[in-house]
Amino acid sequence: MHHIRQIRRYLRQSLILLIALAALLAIYVLITGELGWLEIKSLLSAFIGFAAGLNGLACALCRHQLRRHWPAWLGVGLGSLSALLLLIQLWANVQSPLYWKLCGLALTWTLTYTHSLLTVMVELDGWRQRLLIPATRACGIALGLLTSVALLAEVYNSLLIRSFSVLAILTGFCTLMLVLLHRRHLPLTPRLVLQPLPDGLYRDVREGRLYKVSPADE
Repeated sequence: MHHIRQIRRYLRQSLILLIALAALLAIYVLITGELGWLEIKSLLSAFIGFAAGLNGLACALCRHQLRRHWPAWLGVGLGSLSALLLLIQLWANVQSPLYWKLCGLALTWTLTYTHSLLTVMVELDGWRQRLLIPATRACGIALGLLTSVALLAEVYNSLLIRSFSVLAILTGFCTLMLVLLHRRHLPLTPRLVLQPLPDGLYRDVREGRLYKVSPADE
């Protein structure tokens, strides 16, 4: 639960920052009487930075559920690359169609990879763990592949749009089921699991807090 509180804290602080930025921008517009492209670019840059930071934090928190940490840092790298490409496009106004496709592919696979990675934080029972989580990942990856084909081949026919819609619905449905079933799987009262330390203290495995333990009959 500690990682969830971290995400909420980061989200809250980022929203406060964005609201403050929007308020300052509104005040500037009221004083000067105009909203130029520079102000819009600044606001969009703030949103891109916020999204990349939230994506990076979510991926980094997944490392505790992974045997090796590199998949989590790969997600952070993909999000940073997508944000960098979008910022370059926003400020440099690159006209190359190839660059637009590169931006689209980077953003598509950042979302696809993060969506797949976050499923490691879900705990279910029995067949739900064995079937529902792989099905959710498969739908997300298929949606990413279909989007990539559309971007590279520039194909936007009726069949592709229908397939995209079906995969999007399946991905959303499976993801929602994962969240609902995960919440049902969680115990109503969190279990306190303490890890002994060399100095006689104990660390809470979930939240990292330190405890002193003494017999109750003393």
